[in-house]
Amino acid sequence: MRSNRIAVVAAATAVLLAGGIDGVRAASAAPTAADHCGGYWDASWPPPEIGQGDVDTTSPSAVMLGQCYLNLSMSGDNLTVDGRFGPNTRLATVRFQQCADIDDDGAIGPVTWPLLRSWANSPGYLCDLDLP
Repeated sequence: MRSNRIAVVAAATAVLLAGGIDGVRAASAAPTAADHCGGYWDASWPPPEIGQGDVDTTSPSAVMLGQCYLNLSMSGDNLTVDGRFGPNTRLATVRFQQCADIDDDGAIGPVTWPLLRSWANSPGYLCDLDLP
């Protein structure tokens, strides 16, 4: 996890050296979560509460959106975006909730969705929590 922080600092230093403040502004135009995850959910916001055992393999899928947002928000989690809310998705959800300092019930609901969406849209703001 320390190597991830070193890599982030090195990348930020390179951006500043390459373009100064203008370089930072250009870097902020990076793809958003909507660019990565937009096709998974195009219905009203927020998506419904989802938790372990939920399966939705059709698009739009709240489970797929949750998995995509978790991948963008968490370091070390590379969930398969398959629409199946299994044990790995639940564990990643719990880890995210602990990083966000909210109730870690393992479900993505009305408290978790807005935070997850915000973190997924904030490049470099990753949860780097070491859990057993």
